[in-house]
Amino acid sequence: MVDRTDSTKTTTVLYVIVVVVAVLIGTVLAPVVWSATQSSSGDSGDPTVSVITLRAGTDAGPVNDIKEDLRQARTNESVEAVVLRIDSPGGAVASSEEFYLAVNRTAAQMPVVAYVEGTAASGGYFGIAPADRIFVKPSSTVGSIGVIVSAPLSTVEQSEAQSKAYLRTGPDKATTEKDQLREQMETLHNAFVDTIVKHRGANLSMNRSGVAHGEAYIGPAALRNGFADEMGDLNSAIAEAATRADGIDGDQYNVDYNEPVSPSGGSIVLSEDPARVDGNVVYVDGSDDGGTEFQQPYEFHAVWGVPVTEDAPEVNNESE
Repeated sequence: MVDRTDSTKTTTVLYVIVVVVAVLIGTVLAPVVWSATQSSSGDSGDPTVSVITLRAGTDAGPVNDIKEDLRQARTNESVEAVVLRIDSPGGAVASSEEFYLAVNRTAAQMPVVAYVEGTAASGGYFGIAPADRIFVKPSSTVGSIGVIVSAPLSTVEQSEAQSKAYLRTGPDKATTEKDQLREQMETLHNAFVDTIVKHRGANLSMNRSGVAHGEAYIGPAALRNGFADEMGDLNSAIAEAATRADGIDGDQYNVDYNEPVSPSGGSIVLSEDPARVDGNVVYVDGSDDGGTEFQQPYEFHAVWGVPVTEDAPEVNNESE
């Protein structure tokens, strides 16, 4: 005769064991599954809003990283819109232009919404000008439309003396004059202002001269003069981008957060062992191999404020 009591007890014990094991497995795997879903949602095939973050100046290294993030968004069929989260005071004009061109190309293919987390000034604002909508906080800073040039005084003041040290194919070969620098700076400035007026003209409450003045504005002022469109946070920007995307229906979409681009972005290849490391700055003692090292005679910047160096002389007379 079968003992049904023992059989029932055995079945109950096995059932409890199976349930406990299932709970343990779920507890272990749930965070892994959640993390994988958050980090790879852009590749799941579902409609996705890609959040691309720049927390650095618009110099070559960070901009190259942002350009790659934007390229991946454009080539990913599941990405329907992009949110640019930005905190940048600007940087070199050349790389700021690269930033702008990458954003403009992306905005031609899908909605792009900008969210100013901290600052989007000068080259940083230049880059987000093509955005369909710009969100700010009360403490956000935007604007500073202008260009400055940095050049050693010896490059300008001693250009005639330097030209006599070499034979040149023409009188203008590698020479620099103050008037020439001013003319080039004005050309770049006009191009900068033209770009802002082109993309923001319908929203601006000021004329072209006001834009060219170069003032920076905090959130409420930026809303009044048209440098920004709406007050809100990152979630507000994401919701706006999703609303503008043709491939997103309601709130049925994923959000893919890219790794933020920071000042340490970009790769630096060192041919010498580092002599000293100070934060993100690596100092290298290069060997004197007798070669000729190229030195950029001057550089144009689209940056909020004026770069200051310890050895920079004080210049009081700007009329010269």
